Amino acid sequence: MNNIKKYLLIGLGAVVLIGLSWFIFGGNYPIVFVDFSAISAKDYNKNYLSSLNYYEKALKTYAQDLQVLEADEAKQEIKRAVLDNLIEDILIDRELKKEIKQDDLNVLVEKKINEISESQIADKAIETLYGFSFNEFRQRVLKPQAKKEILENRLFLAGIDFDEKMKDIKAQSRVKIFLSGFGWNGKEVVIK
Repeated sequence: MNNIKKYLLIGLGAVVLIGLSWFIFGGNYPIVFVDFSAISAKDYNKNYLSSLNYYEKALKTYAQDLQVLEADEAKQEIKRAVLDNLIEDILIDRELKKEIKQDDLNVLVEKKINEISESQIADKAIETLYGFSFNEFRQRVLKPQAKKEILENRLFLAGIDFDEKMKDIKAQSRVKIFLSGFGWNGKEVVIK
């Protein structure tokens, strides 16, 4: 009986260690909480690297100096903008879910995304510019953009200014940023 408990504890310890390793080394730990929604380090890093890749390609295309992206200020600003966009995506999603059933929202999002057919966006171009497959691009870029457009349209029809509504939503949200060098001022992500 004692051996069973011993092996059970060792097995449980191994499972906990594997879980912690996945959590920490996989980047699955939260770096931002927006009310009760989390943004993981993994999602943040993917979006940051994609943005950096996009800007590098854009600068190369227009024969601009890539040294601009090497400056710490430029990197910090890109990181700040990525965090701000991820937070705004959560807030927009939450606002839409207050007004639209999840199934109806999914249909509207798919309809918006389908307006841009896969034939118009070459997989190779997406991979080159963003470093994403089409499916990942769809999840990380197209879906949030579609939701933003849906909310903008709904607010417009109700006679409400989107930017003003977002200011109100941001002011009412509790945002906690655990990423060093950044903070939240009630309106946007700021560099400390």
